[in-house]
Amino acid sequence: MTATLELYDGTTTIDLLASPYFASGQARMSPPRAEFALAGQTLRRVRYSPREFEVNLNVRASGVASLRDRLRALESMLAAAESRAAAGAEQVKLRCQLGNANARDVGYGVLRGEVELPATLLQEPELSTVHAASGVRLRMLVEPFGRLAEVTPTASALRNEQDGSSRNYIDFTMMRGTHGAKLQLKIEDSGGTWTGSKRMWIAKRSGARRTDALFFQAEDGTTERGTSPTGSGSYGWDGSDVSSALASGGKLARMEWATGERYRLGTEFTLAGRVRVSISGARIPRGLFRVLARCRPGAARIRLDEGETMGFALGWEFGSHSKTPTARDAVYPPSRADDPSWEMYDLGELLLEPMAVPNGYTAPTFMLDVHGFYHNRSAINGWLNRRLRWDVDYVTLLPIDEGAVILNGVGPSDRVLMDTLSDTPGVYLLNSSDVVQRFADFAGGPFGIGAEDTRIYFVRDDSGDPSSVGFRVTPKYSPLVAGV
Repeated sequence: MTATLELYDGTTTIDLLASPYFASGQARMSPPRAEFALAGQTLRRVRYSPREFEVNLNVRASGVASLRDRLRALESMLAAAESRAAAGAEQVKLRCQLGNANARDVGYGVLRGEVELPATLLQEPELSTVHAASGVRLRMLVEPFGRLAEVTPTASALRNEQDGSSRNYIDFTMMRGTHGAKLQLKIEDSGGTWTGSKRMWIAKRSGARRTDALFFQAEDGTTERGTSPTGSGSYGWDGSDVSSALASGGKLARMEWATGERYRLGTEFTLAGRVRVSISGARIPRGLFRVLARCRPGAARIRLDEGETMGFALGWEFGSHSKTPTARDAVYPPSRADDPSWEMYDLGELLLEPMAVPNGYTAPTFMLDVHGFYHNRSAINGWLNRRLRWDVDYVTLLPIDEGAVILNGVGPSDRVLMDTLSDTPGVYLLNSSDVVQRFADFAGGPFGIGAEDTRIYFVRDDSGDPSSVGFRVTPKYSPLVAGV
């Protein structure tokens, strides 16, 4: 059992249940509305609102002057709480814990309070002979802001790559029963690897679904040949895995067409092949997702002057249903170049609904396809060797049914602040000194923590090896139901 009254900056701390404020005997504390799970009692949930808190103290000191100082310290702390709370600056907090030794601290902002002295002590206003004050009652009006955040893994271990030894998410795993917790989350570059012109995606998933597999290495799938972009002439096809220092895990899937004699490239929209990821029925995630694929189109001698374009499109197959993309589904590079860099392509939304399966039977496998496509504005004829290539590194499903944010152009010196905890919720960009610069250029909005354990995902669109792209996070949250 603990109860500590302290200033937010840590300059003053009063341990209410230790000497000299409580020196001996049995401490008596009245928690607000049975908010805590006391031994042998059933927890009763309480709505998030200010409530009274009462502590009975047994203050002792070595002398009258010291005893007077102890009581004045309590009054001074409460006066600070009242003046600062009125000014909108929560500067005094109460941390306390009831129950067994494994119970976690719960924090409260102190709004105001008073120290009540027993009548016997009040009869001696100068405390001329009293070195102890039994029965001192401390009354406070407090506002709960929740348990201390528990983040797994540690912030320094976050990586923008995959579910594995390098993770691109954080877990709030002590949130059971916390309904609609408000969240303040600061995100910053942990190694100077962010590229300022690139995007960042942030999303969340709560409950059992937060452990779904949402990351798929393209080289673990299969490559399939599509329609030849060459209208005439001979061609070759290469769908093998290729090693690359810029690929996640050091490998990628490649679709490649080549000609060695006279060719003709038509003007039609051509699906030139696909990388197929197979997800077994038991492993299919459920919900609404944005399909993000890290890809790189292009190869030697692509004819920009003739209006050639190479890009990607989303397709899928599930049981008797399937989707083959058309020209309007195509996603093009943000800037055309003879040798485009790696980009994260947003291939569109994907809804994976729960599927009923009879007992003893097997759900169908979901086939997720990333198609390479070719298109040009005019037919091209020539005798030169041609090589058309599509590289696919990995595919990630970004859950968007519980809230997501897409940020544009966040550089290595920027800090991102997602805030629902303040009076002015929003997504902000901070500088290296944590000074607010502006609202972020983003789509979506900030989100809180779900009613169950919550996982928050980070994805960065950087041109280098994503294994080296890191995050540092500082979370704060305030549950609407405290003490759970």
